[in-house]
Amino acid sequence: MKKKNKNSSVFLDEEKKDTLDLSIDDDLEQGVDIVNRNREELDNQRNKRIGKFERNANGQIIERTKIRYNINIKAIVTIIIIIVIVCWSLYSFGPIFGIHMTSISENIEDNKIELVTKENDIYGEFNDELFVYSNNTISTYDENSNLTWSYTFSDSFSPNIYVEERYMLVTNNSTGMMYLFEGRNEILNKKLDGAIKNAFLDSAGNIAVEYSVENGYNNIIGVYNKAGKSLYDAYLSQENIISLKLLDNGRKMVFCEAVTDSSNIGIKFRKIDINKKEDEQLTDIVSLDNNFVYDFIVEGKTIYALLDDSIISIDIDNGNINILKEFDSTQMIFVALNDNYYTFLERDISNNTYISENIGYSGNKISSTTIDSVPKDMISSDWINYYVYQDYVYILNKWGVDLGKREINFTPKKCVVFNNNKSLALIYTNKIYILNL
Repeated sequence: MKKKNKNSSVFLDEEKKDTLDLSIDDDLEQGVDIVNRNREELDNQRNKRIGKFERNANGQIIERTKIRYNINIKAIVTIIIIIVIVCWSLYSFGPIFGIHMTSISENIEDNKIELVTKENDIYGEFNDELFVYSNNTISTYDENSNLTWSYTFSDSFSPNIYVEERYMLVTNNSTGMMYLFEGRNEILNKKLDGAIKNAFLDSAGNIAVEYSVENGYNNIIGVYNKAGKSLYDAYLSQENIISLKLLDNGRKMVFCEAVTDSSNIGIKFRKIDINKKEDEQLTDIVSLDNNFVYDFIVEGKTIYALLDDSIISIDIDNGNINILKEFDSTQMIFVALNDNYYTFLERDISNNTYISENIGYSGNKISSTTIDSVPKDMISSDWINYYVYQDYVYILNKWGVDLGKREINFTPKKCVVFNNNKSLALIYTNKIYILNL
């Protein structure tokens, strides 16, 4: 007997029925698997769309409410500013602590300036760059030995050059001419009615000039602002001014003058304050017999002075003296005053070594380092101390961190620190090498 499959035109024998039933069961199982897989796929797709759609209480699919995120622009800008400041700080001050964001060359031949020099050429730092006065021209160079600016004077003369941050004063003492530069611009060209003996400059461009007039007063200090306007004149004794500091935007000054009117040759610190009554403007601070001052700085109401046998502090208001350090000139090798601290290198006789120390003016010891041999020169700056030897330069920062050694060919005739203490110019005849941290 044959039966016809409803889904086929083929007639099957009865004996094949069992085989057919098994086949149908297999097909059903496969169908169930397919349905389950389709359901899983639908669930996966639904889950992917779950962020956009959901079902309500009645089971209807509705669009999910969008979640809006508020972007805090101020926070993002603040983060970017912080990142920029950190990167700038690492780039600017990292080398002072031995951290470098870029590679540097330690071969001095890779960074040099070729020039024809003379014995009376002048070198220094101006506006964080190296300046060279040679052949009636001032030129400046950056830390990569690139020429950045030059200025040639119309008259040939032997100048005196004074620098304070971004201001440079050049004087022709014999004619009374003075030239003031701010950055790379000449902002003042002025002739005084007299011969210039000395000049001083502050960080605001104010000028104090010690000069004398023919057939007249022999010792005048004239104070001018950077536009050349006369602020006031002070008529002093016949003693020479050793050094002078302008304060309070030129309205005050502290100066040290030589004392030679007695058997005790010494120095005298005096001050001028034009804010006071005319008869109270010039006052004495303190006199020191049998002493000479090599350098002094003023911080607040205190003078810190380097004498021939000690470093002292002087209260400007009452003249009280405090000895910060006494030293024996036979043991002291180098000593220098910096902002907020002083540094010195002296011989340790007991150990036959040399000790370099940085001491804050309040008496705190910032760092102490033992050095095996005495250098040819020490160049001290606000952050870095360079010890120059015959064939290398040893570098320590203010806190005693060893920044390594740099090989050189032989001892230079002069060294200049610039580029915010991070570069050292080694000046030789007809050549300048620049070492960068």
